[in-house]
Amino acid sequence: MAQDDGPLRILICICGGPEAFTGLKFAARLSKQSCATIGLLYVRPLDSGLKSGGMEVRVARENILDWGLELPGMAALRKARDILLELGEISDDTRSEWRHVALSGDPSGEYILEYDNPCGATVSLRLRTAPDVTSAVADEAERFNADLIIVGGSPKPVEGLRRYLAPRALALKVAAHSPRPVIVARQLEPGHGHLVCVQETERSRAMLAKAVRYAHACNCPTTLLSVAKDESELESAQRAVDEAAAYFTEHGVTPHELLVETGDPAEVITEIGYDFSLIIMAESAKPWFAKAFSVAHDVAVRARNSVLIVK
Repeated sequence: MAQDDGPLRILICICGGPEAFTGLKFAARLSKQSCATIGLLYVRPLDSGLKSGGMEVRVARENILDWGLELPGMAALRKARDILLELGEISDDTRSEWRHVALSGDPSGEYILEYDNPCGATVSLRLRTAPDVTSAVADEAERFNADLIIVGGSPKPVEGLRRYLAPRALALKVAAHSPRPVIVARQLEPGHGHLVCVQETERSRAMLAKAVRYAHACNCPTTLLSVAKDESELESAQRAVDEAAAYFTEHGVTPHELLVETGDPAEVITEIGYDFSLIIMAESAKPWFAKAFSVAHDVAVRARNSVLIVK
């Protein structure tokens, strides 16, 4: 369980809904604590470009340089940029020029603009076109070498059978497909600590190094929780919490609280997790098409706050 102590690289997808903007304060907290590099990504479909407007590529580029709104996604990128300006993460006098990136063959819509932030890292605005947004977010995360992807979840949790019958939100699709850790963001405020959910499994143990890294980067209090389905699993749950606590302590993080509970894991985690900024869970071993039936993804659907699924 090697631990990477370097600055975090955070990719925030702002094409999944307004909840993604709540992740900007969280990313700014991580940046102030650990000088994180931040990428703001908007992905638009290939057919939503300028063909109906009859504009030439040259005109499109001029509009981008002037923050024109003709290109889908520019308003969202500008809003995210303005939030980071207000938070003091970037300054207009540190911006570069828009740089074109040829990825899909659409010359009018793939650009990167970079700012230097006060600690010496960068904040980049990234506009992409792609036929499938989910795949493009996962691909950009690989190009960006992201340690975290933040995608806005639905404003309200999904309950009952709708969890399985309703169309999957973009955040949940990204969480299922991307090999990188994904935060399904809802009301992502940085000040309420992390709830790290552990089990006596190798996947849970493998998650601990990243959970410690996030705790250091955020300087946030951490509570450890293990849920036993019934009394026969209580000893295992207690061992999982004790082992995780020892690992956190060994790596410089003293857990705020250790919890062992009994009941349906998704229900217990969702209820207890409401008091925290972020619920952190290990990814399921199930294939992507079956992850909707895993505890981690069930919590991501049902939770009223943000959930980080660690890969």
